[in-house]
Amino acid sequence: MDKLDALDEFARFGDNRFEAISVITSTPDTQGGVFTLTQDVFCQVLQRVIDGEIDIDELELWANVVESRQDIDESAVEGAIYALSNNEQMGELSISTLKKLLEVTLG
Repeated sequence: MDKLDALDEFARFGDNRFEAISVITSTPDTQGGVFTLTQDVFCQVLQRVIDGEIDIDELELWANVVESRQDIDESAVEGAIYALSNNEQMGELSISTLKKLLEVTLG
């Protein structure tokens, strides 16, 4: 798995995300290409949390990683990523909050 494949797998919460994390953490975020986190992928991840497939704590960690990596372009959902990764400023995350965030993101 190369770095861009690993970023894609991680961003989508794929079945091989733990292998992807290993690749990502062993590769500097300034090396190689940039992965673009689309609104569609972001909304799919939110929906999976709402559906109970992904834990809210995992989502918060995911958002922190996405926000901190230079090799992930999250500009399409930057405000939503900020809200997820800074819940002390935005309020505690809940399914209700995530549903609202999903509605706002979808427009």
